[in-house]
Amino acid sequence: MVNRLNLCPAKNEEESLWLDYYPQLQRYCHFLAQNQWDGDDIAQETIFKALKHYNHTQKISSALLNKMAYNHWIDQVRKRKNETIEAEVDLNKVVSKNQVDQIMATVDFILEQFTPKQAVIFLLKEGFQYQLNEVAELLNTTEMAVKANLFRAKQRLEKAKDEGTVEKYWDEEERELLSELFYESLKLQDPAILIENVPQIKSVVDLPKLVSLPKRTHSPVSTLCMAA
Repeated sequence: MVNRLNLCPAKNEEESLWLDYYPQLQRYCHFLAQNQWDGDDIAQETIFKALKHYNHTQKISSALLNKMAYNHWIDQVRKRKNETIEAEVDLNKVVSKNQVDQIMATVDFILEQFTPKQAVIFLLKEGFQYQLNEVAELLNTTEMAVKANLFRAKQRLEKAKDEGTVEKYWDEEERELLSELFYESLKLQDPAILIENVPQIKSVVDLPKLVSLPKRTHSPVSTLCMAA
């Protein structure tokens, strides 16, 4: 009687691997992966690699299969770690881009809604939480004047559609300068960048006092969003 398995040596070899080695290999792979699904995947992949690279079952042993399974598991761990790192990098890029977009939108909003003086006062008071008397000292004006400008600025927010445009109050060069100063101050969360350059903004202050005001630690973008 002819042994039918001998007619298919590759089939015989595969069956031998599954019957003789797979149960033990499977248990080892479950131990490596610490879960059944990943363990089964590692065990099956190990058997397929063994069949591909070894022609005779006598060359294969439990120790060899365990070593192949371990190496495959290490490769999987490294691959997942790299994928996680790449995902974190991509997420950081998205967060960074969103922050930039938010800052730019905030700057555009301030410039479109307020006059130059109102814009500076609003950013220092609502964004960086300076006191009225501190802003007044910086702009060489009175606390009442600062308070009045801030009140009118908030009124513009409440009645934006009825207040009309503020374009007539703006000089193009001053707009570009303030846009850059606002952006950098918000991005770095450092009002000193704006304060140091206020003397260049003639429509904001004519003869400013160069004062050193305390640095604020608030998050200006989120504060401005709440104020707006």
